[in-house]
Amino acid sequence: MTKEELENVAILSKLEIKDDEIDEILKDMQNIIKFADGINKAQTKDLNHDFSNSLQNVLREDVIIKSYEQEEILKNSKTKEDGFFYLKNSVGG
Repeated sequence: MTKEELENVAILSKLEIKDDEIDEILKDMQNIIKFADGINKAQTKDLNHDFSNSLQNVLREDVIIKSYEQEEILKNSKTKEDGFFYLKNSVGG
């Protein structure tokens, strides 16, 4: 990857890259591309994917169990509103 390509990617991504960061980012990007090229060159055509580890999806039957009534759940709540627990927004409010 060239400096110009990196600058174009930054513009398209709406990223601000400082001049003193360019060399380090270029080095990182080249390492990422080199790693991806290595993965692409891996031989996978002759691999046998027979799932010989005997793993399988195990699903269970859904079972309906008795639940509590809404009023029962809310009866000890100090703050409730419209049938729900009411909590003050602790972030930004």
